[in-house]
Amino acid sequence: MRYVLDQNVALRSWELVPWACYVRGRQYAQKLSREQFELLARCDGVQELGQTELLGRLERAGFVHEAREGETWSEWSAPRRCDNRHFPGVNWAITGRCNFNCRHCFMAADNGPMLGEFTWEECVSFLDECEKCGIQSVTLTGGEPMLHPRFMDIVRDIARRGMYLIELNTNGSLLTAQALDELKALDMDTELKLSFDGLGWHDWLRGVPHAEEQALRAIKLAKEKGFRVRSQTNVHRGNLEAMYDTIALLDGLGVEEIRIIRTTETPRWRQNGGDAALGVTEYYDEMTKLIGRCLESGFGIGVDVWQFAHFRPRQGNYYFHPVQSDCGRYRDGIPACRGARGTVAVSYNGEVYPCNQTSGTFASMGVSFGNVKTTPLHELLSGGRYLELVTMPVSEIKEHNGPCRSCQYWKCCMGGCRAIALAFTGDYRHYDPAKCAFFKGGYMSRLDELFRNSGRPYTCLSETGSMDRRGEKEPPAP
Repeated sequence: MRYVLDQNVALRSWELVPWACYVRGRQYAQKLSREQFELLARCDGVQELGQTELLGRLERAGFVHEAREGETWSEWSAPRRCDNRHFPGVNWAITGRCNFNCRHCFMAADNGPMLGEFTWEECVSFLDECEKCGIQSVTLTGGEPMLHPRFMDIVRDIARRGMYLIELNTNGSLLTAQALDELKALDMDTELKLSFDGLGWHDWLRGVPHAEEQALRAIKLAKEKGFRVRSQTNVHRGNLEAMYDTIALLDGLGVEEIRIIRTTETPRWRQNGGDAALGVTEYYDEMTKLIGRCLESGFGIGVDVWQFAHFRPRQGNYYFHPVQSDCGRYRDGIPACRGARGTVAVSYNGEVYPCNQTSGTFASMGVSFGNVKTTPLHELLSGGRYLELVTMPVSEIKEHNGPCRSCQYWKCCMGGCRAIALAFTGDYRHYDPAKCAFFKGGYMSRLDELFRNSGRPYTCLSETGSMDRRGEKEPPAP
């Protein structure tokens, strides 16, 4: 009897993950046993296989089915060996050009224009490399990605390779019904992350007139076309009072989630923001009040307060961003940034970074970790300075920072966010001072109380071992 892999399953092997598969629509690969992988690798629609208990389980789970006459696996599904470390996603700035003049852009090293972008030939070469490396999901950003003259060709080429556009970061000014219809036709389950920086304030931060009008038009269009929308919203002293009304508006438009980001100390914002940046404890205090008001309102929209707390009313749960690990499961080998460990960030000029939030800061410092326009991606993911940085274990953060070695919160915090540490101190290995303020300021207890008194049941998804919310007990030993 002949069996063939389901069209939604693809077999992959990496240097440290030799037996795995992707299931279409899921960002991360699923580990397999060697026995499972080797059996699936024979399900090509050609080889005769005897019926076994394992084959039956795989068939019932939807991994394989009995092959029809002449049916074989697709090029995407066929086993592929990738001689590099495993990275499932890429966050790719295809162009630095933008039709806005944002005061805070974290991609920019200064106020000069970002004029570079990938040529079409460089786009194809880079996607060839992504495919070779076993990367499955792509986020497109910029600049304004839809300004790229071959934007839709890039999207089509991603789809042609069996990869998928997981997220599009855009200011919305160039979004059209035609583009959204084609995304649907390509079967792209893409989340649209649309910038919207508060009622009455969006034009000011984005540096052009009518930006707010264009953003709201794009949000309404995306929802009409059936797309998931996340609003990317920067908060500062100027627009703080507008945040609640902004959330109410977006909730009424059917936006699934708002991500509120403290406009932070990137090079461009330092030049343009004046005293508009909220201090860290000021940010935490104001966001605590805002979360309380949202809980009283009965909004359905999810609220993700960057590096603070994330809650989803429809699911009835919340978690704390600064809690990076269950204290009871801590180990020294955990990556210092799990986001950087899973996603390759590529700037418009080809430079690779731990995340795009660090790109402008590193660029202003003249630091390079490699460039995909001059070095094949699979080489950067096999060894060298970039790989060393993004696979750096938390033990290096602890050894680098005396306060972390003696901190009772270490096994939950693990030094905090690398991008914030870099922005505050210029040192990627420095501890994140904002997380010290979070844990030592008792914000977990304050937020727990808000959710307990919200009038509906909320479950906290942040696991902190037996650590007391007031910090009176040491986290348990691993």
